Amino acid sequence: MTAPDWHALPIEQVVEQLDADGRSGLSSVEAAARRERFGPNVLAETSGPSSLALFVGQFNNALVWLLLVAAAISGAVLEEWVDTGVILSIVLINAVLGFVQETRAERALAALEALSAPEAVVRRSGADLVISAAEVVPGDLLVLEAGERVAADARLIEAVHLQSDEAALTGESLPVEKTTEVVAVRAATGDRRNLVFSGTIITGGRGLAIVTETGAGTEFGKVAELLDTEQPPTPLTVELDRVGKQIAVAAVLIAVVIFGLGVARDIAAETMFLTAVALAVAAIPEGLAAVVTVTLSRGVSSMADHSAIVRRLPAVEALGATTVICSDKTGTLTRNELRVQGVHVAGADLTVGDIAGREPVADPRVDRYAEIATLCNDARRADAAEGDTGVIGDPTEVALLASVDPGRVDARALRAERPRLDELAFDSTRKRMATVHGDDRGGRVLLVKGAPEQLTARCTHVETVDGPVRFGEEFRREFADAEAGFAERGFRTLSFAYRRLGDDTAEVEHEEHDLVLVALVGMSDEIRPEARVAVEVAQRAGIDVVMITGDHRVTATTVARDLGIIDEGGRVMDGGALREVTAEALAGEIADLRVFARVDPADKVKIVRAWQVHDAIVAMTGDGVNDAPALRSADIGIAMGSGTAVARESSSMVLADDNFATIVDAVREGRAIFANLKKVVYFLLSANISEVFVMLVGFMLFAGYGEPLLATQLLWINLVTDGLPAVALGFDPPLPGLMRRRPESTHHILSRDRLTRLLGQGAILAIGTLLAFAVAFFVRSHDFDHARTVTFTALVLVQLLHTFNVRADGSTLRRVGFGSNRLLLYALLGSLILQALVIYTPVGQSLFETVSLDLVDWITVAAVGVATFLANARIMRTLSASGSDVRPFARSARDRES
Repeated sequence: MTAPDWHALPIEQVVEQLDADGRSGLSSVEAAARRERFGPNVLAETSGPSSLALFVGQFNNALVWLLLVAAAISGAVLEEWVDTGVILSIVLINAVLGFVQETRAERALAALEALSAPEAVVRRSGADLVISAAEVVPGDLLVLEAGERVAADARLIEAVHLQSDEAALTGESLPVEKTTEVVAVRAATGDRRNLVFSGTIITGGRGLAIVTETGAGTEFGKVAELLDTEQPPTPLTVELDRVGKQIAVAAVLIAVVIFGLGVARDIAAETMFLTAVALAVAAIPEGLAAVVTVTLSRGVSSMADHSAIVRRLPAVEALGATTVICSDKTGTLTRNELRVQGVHVAGADLTVGDIAGREPVADPRVDRYAEIATLCNDARRADAAEGDTGVIGDPTEVALLASVDPGRVDARALRAERPRLDELAFDSTRKRMATVHGDDRGGRVLLVKGAPEQLTARCTHVETVDGPVRFGEEFRREFADAEAGFAERGFRTLSFAYRRLGDDTAEVEHEEHDLVLVALVGMSDEIRPEARVAVEVAQRAGIDVVMITGDHRVTATTVARDLGIIDEGGRVMDGGALREVTAEALAGEIADLRVFARVDPADKVKIVRAWQVHDAIVAMTGDGVNDAPALRSADIGIAMGSGTAVARESSSMVLADDNFATIVDAVREGRAIFANLKKVVYFLLSANISEVFVMLVGFMLFAGYGEPLLATQLLWINLVTDGLPAVALGFDPPLPGLMRRRPESTHHILSRDRLTRLLGQGAILAIGTLLAFAVAFFVRSHDFDHARTVTFTALVLVQLLHTFNVRADGSTLRRVGFGSNRLLLYALLGSLILQALVIYTPVGQSLFETVSLDLVDWITVAAVGVATFLANARIMRTLSASGSDVRPFARSARDRES
């Protein structure tokens, strides 16, 4: 059943439909019955996977399954139990690393868990009671006071200067003034000012509200329903799973072909079966899963040092492939702290620096503004003993007091010297606050601050350098122009005025006339300075930055322009238009949209999915409950550490420092990691392809003499080249200009062009290896075992040297730096030493049927190694220069499509 539009109904109808009492509240008996009917006021808890399920989940990967099959074949069929142990160890290490990282991330997040509403004050049978928030039921009367967290969605019956902080739900950066008046049916959530919402905080005033929805029926509960979707796997996870399945099919086909070729050449079927299985196992890059996990774990550690907590390992590479960042505004791009940005006095525009900078101006108009901002203000500077040196109070008043130079006005001393004699608190109808104090002449003075349209009409004079003068038409135009300028910049405006009072004791509200206008102030949620740089870097890196906010259109437009997200002609779509447009139509025009204002939670998911239609890799940042569904729907959700628990639990990564710039650091780290993972994939696959070519061509040309390589030798090659060298490639330092390239797609690591390149590289490695065999067997007339040892060693060497070509990725070793990855040099040296032990030790010769090589053999092996290295380097540089794999980045989804 659809819930009524509570905000659009008169309060009498609300009370009637809820069968409640709007004065005394429910009875205890009725409340108990409703709790039995509606259930507890809690959201359905979703327990995470158990430790066992989390560990077992690490094995849910096609490549891992393939490795387990390979391990079984190596032991049960080939009786190579050492290789079985190695493969199983790799799989186990992979699983343990992933499990440890994910559990560590959950523990880190547990330290960030915050804020719930354990209690609520309700009125039942005329008495105010403190009960557990879970006991609240529809029809209850909530008694609301400043500082309380609202326990359920409720319709206001009374609202006295009531304000609510709804940033966590709607993204509204300023406290919302509440009313009891009926609101339009189609009003957005943030505009339903006669409702209070579960989980939001009362920041000022008091109120009484009748509960309309509890638990899953609240706006928070609706957000939770949007979260009930499976988080999409990251691009690399999908791609590696696809590659693993393709390798599995290829391995089986290779085994069948090799077996058929051998039997056709009259080689024993048993021998050929063992060789075919060994080659199929060798075709599997068993080091890939482990290297991927080790590389991602290293990235996780590096990112943790920069205040980014990664909850899922694959999220690291998704950052590197990100093409769109959909960012919340409040608290992410801005500080979620109001700041005075400008002050206009008669005849002058002043900056904050003029008022409270290192050298504030000496100006009686500024002195008068500072006096009003300090005395007509309930905010206060905190004591050091309170553990805070800032300002405490309503965000607007905090901003005003913070704008006053303590050297100009000592707030405590001034308030003690001129105590408040009378006051009229801020009212949403009056839109102004007034206080009465003793003045410096022994009389009394009325100080007023409020909305310009309310104060200007009550002013007859304006403060100038020479004192008050008549507030004539010229001054009115001046202040109107200043207000329009502030509005264009998205500032919230307040006017300040005063009036000296006589000795009579009239009510304050009757004294608000013939005022002297002092100043017009413009305030806004301050942009994080590092966010500007981060946006610029992201755009330079080919990443589209999209701002999504619950704030109004003007504010959103101003912030977006200041950040460089849009220019003067940039389009802005608000929530009303967004709700009207179909998903298909939005996808068609999403490439031209960078700012969305006044949006609801479901709108954010709609935006994310519109970008994903264009095959974009979308990162969504946010901190509120309203961000959580989009965080889960995005390819990678990035939550702020100080945000809500719901947002953090829905994310793939959490920024502990709430710094938008950390996202750019994470993207840079993700790109470096993805580049290294790509190198590892290319190296392992091209090396394994070379082994397949050596066996296929060797059988076709030389099968009459024997097997080109033995099964044990194939497994050894995989072990010695897929091990340390591949891991070392995963630690390669990033190439220059990493953040001046377009994002690379992980969806097509093995595109047709790249697969062709891999086949070509593998073929060259195989040709060099077979050339070494031909020299040893036909030119030097070695016996077949000796020639096979040369072939065995040559294949190891050409694969090891190939790591330098993979590192360069079409560039030159001089540009990359030959010694910039010392771990790789040590790994190559270690692999060569291991190969020498296999050739020259009795144990190695017995296990692998090798013979000792002489100097000429090594010269032959070295020559083919260098030749294949140079040939592959030339081909890779030629392909890169032709642009077959390198394109300039796209600035929009449409550019990327074209």
